[in-house]
Amino acid sequence: MINPNTVMYAGVGIVVILFLFLFMVLQYFLLRAKVNRLSKKYKYFMNGEDGGSIELKLSTEVRELREMVASSENMLHQQELLATMQLQSFQKVGLVRYDAFDDTGDKLSFSLTLLDGKNNGFILSSLAGHDTSRIYAKQVVKGQCKEALSSEEAESINMALDTLMPDIANEGAPQGEPSQGIPADRKINTAQK
Repeated sequence: MINPNTVMYAGVGIVVILFLFLFMVLQYFLLRAKVNRLSKKYKYFMNGEDGGSIELKLSTEVRELREMVASSENMLHQQELLATMQLQSFQKVGLVRYDAFDDTGDKLSFSLTLLDGKNNGFILSSLAGHDTSRIYAKQVVKGQCKEALSSEEAESINMALDTLMPDIANEGAPQGEPSQGIPADRKINTAQK
């Protein structure tokens, strides 16, 4: 004769095993769905928007750049190309660290200005507090910002504007356009705010 307690324990054991099995099966399908989504995103990324491989695009660009440099016959053309590239790359930097809030210390807040050879770029400001942190970005066009600036942001822009450019960019700059900095009368006034 079978003991009723044994039957009850066996039944509870079977229910627990079935529950664990169903839980594992559910976990398997959830993980499989995540892997499928990641796989689709990876394939889309590697194929690019028009179906071409990123590796193929990159190797084509590198080959074209090498051919362009190799086919440049005179040094003047190469110098003009280099000057144009320098004018369009970020090369002027201004960084000001400060305490945005009284309770922080260690000057964790900052304003970073990055400008190209034509004084176009952006200001990135991070205000770090004890419990919060905020990041702001403002566009700079020809050394000026249309938005209101803090004194630290203005100081950061002025630091970047005071950065001297390499001579190669000065030689390749169009006639009549200053390529180094901004005249003192057009600088941002740090005492205005």
